[in-house]
Amino acid sequence: MTTLAQQQSTPSHSHTAWMATELNVINELNQRHVKQVMDYSKNFLDKTFPLAQGSHKDVVSYVVYFQHLLAFFADGRKSGLQNPAQFVALSGHREAPESLLLHNDGRHVELVFNRHGEQGCQDSAGIDDIQLQTTEPDCVWFSMVSGRQVSCRHKADKSFTGKDGERYNLG
Repeated sequence: MTTLAQQQSTPSHSHTAWMATELNVINELNQRHVKQVMDYSKNFLDKTFPLAQGSHKDVVSYVVYFQHLLAFFADGRKSGLQNPAQFVALSGHREAPESLLLHNDGRHVELVFNRHGEQGCQDSAGIDDIQLQTTEPDCVWFSMVSGRQVSCRHKADKSFTGKDGERYNLG
């Protein structure tokens, strides 16, 4: 290989630095986008499932205490839902739920937790996704975070425990 060919096949230091800079900008934009999507989704939670005090944006953890959903804040305060009947079920353990199921106007909303997930690792409460149940024209679950859809048949396979401790069926 000639010296000219070697120089053309080996990226220069300035080219590599330029690529690294561009990748950093893209990653920053993606992180901002995820934060904006999560902020919008939590505003939706504040409007549809308001807390008695505070905002879902400031919650650091959710716990099920007896039949109530409690939201804890970084400063130690806690709050339940303004309408406690909107909390209907969970999956996982009451102290560290994998997901919470809320209900309003005939539709469910699932908060999916995963502190190691793509969004959950960036969210103070560990929310990895917020999924809405739609019924028009067919039953579909829509992810507010990723925009993906999941069929209701797939969701029906998921096991939920009602706040009364009994099995909760979506349907």
